[in-house]
Amino acid sequence: MTTDTNDKKRQKVTESTSKNETNLNKPELFKCNFIKPKNGKQCGLQVRKGQKFCFAHIKLANGEDNKEGNDDGITKTKKNGEVIKRVPCTIDPSHTVWEDKLKLHVKVCNVLKKKLEIEEREKTVDWFKIDYNVIDTINSPSEIKEIDNDKWNKNIQKWGEKHDEIFSNEMELVLNEIEFVDGLEERFAEVSNQKHIKQQSSLIGQLINHELLSKKESIKNPNIIIEFGCGRAEFARYLNRAMGTYLDDFKKIKYLLVDRDNPRLKFDNKIVKDIELCENTTERLKVDIKDLKLIESLKELNKDVDSSKFIGISKHLCGVATDLTLRCIENAIHDKCESDDIEFGGCLVAMCCRHCCKYEWLLKESKEFLNEKFGINETNFIYFKKMFAWATNGVMPGMDVNDGKDTHFSGLSFKEREVIGLKMRRILDESRKYAMEKKGFEVSLVRYVNREVSLENNCIIIRNKSV
Repeated sequence: MTTDTNDKKRQKVTESTSKNETNLNKPELFKCNFIKPKNGKQCGLQVRKGQKFCFAHIKLANGEDNKEGNDDGITKTKKNGEVIKRVPCTIDPSHTVWEDKLKLHVKVCNVLKKKLEIEEREKTVDWFKIDYNVIDTINSPSEIKEIDNDKWNKNIQKWGEKHDEIFSNEMELVLNEIEFVDGLEERFAEVSNQKHIKQQSSLIGQLINHELLSKKESIKNPNIIIEFGCGRAEFARYLNRAMGTYLDDFKKIKYLLVDRDNPRLKFDNKIVKDIELCENTTERLKVDIKDLKLIESLKELNKDVDSSKFIGISKHLCGVATDLTLRCIENAIHDKCESDDIEFGGCLVAMCCRHCCKYEWLLKESKEFLNEKFGINETNFIYFKKMFAWATNGVMPGMDVNDGKDTHFSGLSFKEREVIGLKMRRILDESRKYAMEKKGFEVSLVRYVNREVSLENNCIIIRNKSV
């Protein structure tokens, strides 16, 4: 037994020594020298010995970084001695290919395939048209990304003071939380973390409170409900369960679920099965809101009925998608001149992630509001949107809300930055409200839950008074 044990020990030592020798014989690995501008980290891709950049960043070697005229590009030598370089793809210069393979590559390039698929989809699908809802912004100047902290500090003070002048120093809206429980009793009982069901409950209550859904005979309820940026369509599912209990005539409802991704564990089938004999149906469109020609998709859903009324809903729609949704609805209303049997009833969007906004995609009236009231334009919008996140950043572990002054360019504490973030967020939301009011709608901004439930707790509610 002792001999066997010693033999096993010797074997392990031999294997360990062999592994160490193998590691010593391994060639040294060289990483790409490119530093990512977003996070300051070095690119992790390998390059050959003596090379500076990987295939993805080779253009830097032949451009700005090649000031001394050296050939720092990646090359290979063929058997006949010919030196082959990496060159930009002629279809999409963001990636490179071997020069002698370029003609073959352009025939099978994935970017080309995607372009052809998009072109084919535009020809065959009526509701899909690239950039349909942002067509007027195609030639807009790109957003200035250079940051000047001195200018930023001046804008913080100027916009903060203007906010207080216009909104009486009310950085947050009056809380109007509604606990709507009809049809949701089971959901409230089965979950311990109730932050999502509390938000859904209050948002459903807001829809009823603002008469986008109603028991009143004088109000026609919608037969089409669109969930923008629906994800798994959880909000639509619990709205369906709630209204199936609350409204006697909540039948034959068509849910149009819009999202650019195709998530797993979707609730589409559960929406149909939750309420017996309701005859409700779902249709999911995998499309970016900017490319959605909404009126055409509504025509498809409207084939079997004489007239339709639709409303839009969304829970935690990011900043850029919120503005795209408003544009999408505006275009649908404009396009409906040929389809008078389709009416827009209203829309509720619980807003989120405003720092993702693009200035060029704001509604024209929203830009006017920001510029006329606060002097915010495409030049200084970069400072404006960076402060939205201050409303939700919270406090670093081990620190107090009054800390952070000495580590931030503004000299503001965590708490002071949170206050500024809430004010900037209010300004943007008010600009959206102003824009939709100018188009003739009744618009409300509502804080639908408290900050303990969600830091992103404001929604915009739009109602078409003429329907």
